[in-house]
Amino acid sequence: MDKKLFIKICKMLYDRKYVVGSGGNVSVREDEKVYLTPTGSILGFLREEDIAEIDLRGNIIKGNPTSEKNLHLALYKKRKDINAIIHTHSIISTFLSTMDREIELLTPEGKIFLKKIGYVDYFEAGSLKLAEEAGKRDEDVILLKNHGVVCLGKDLLDAYIKVEVLEEQAKLTLLKYLFER
Repeated sequence: MDKKLFIKICKMLYDRKYVVGSGGNVSVREDEKVYLTPTGSILGFLREEDIAEIDLRGNIIKGNPTSEKNLHLALYKKRKDINAIIHTHSIISTFLSTMDREIELLTPEGKIFLKKIGYVDYFEAGSLKLAEEAGKRDEDVILLKNHGVVCLGKDLLDAYIKVEVLEEQAKLTLLKYLFER
């Protein structure tokens, strides 16, 4: 696993305000191991040695993995084609989820990179129920009501581009909604 890229992506998420404080988490699956951000970490200040490791059954190998580890594991178990997951609290996407507004795919990038967005009702962060419900979805992008976004990718860069494109589509959806009123 490319730990330098993992740290760079975490810093980019923080710098672009897709995560704030200790919100959000990132993981990468490699063979039978999952590398995750540690619970309570501030992604913009993460160091390589902070990255936690678990196996696909959830057994801790190293560190203190994110409290959302069950969410990541449920998605990896369902999707063999996915090797990276980014969970953010992107402000516009999350705001639209609180308003029960679906994010429209309004540009070619949205239609190419996102294809379709899945939606999950509100369940407590870190709960097994949240992991279970998200694990039922087939989309690469899942909006968690009143909580945030989960973007899945074949690798970390693929998941990251979905984060960026989703937030762009959310901003455009909000502007469209405001100007239609």
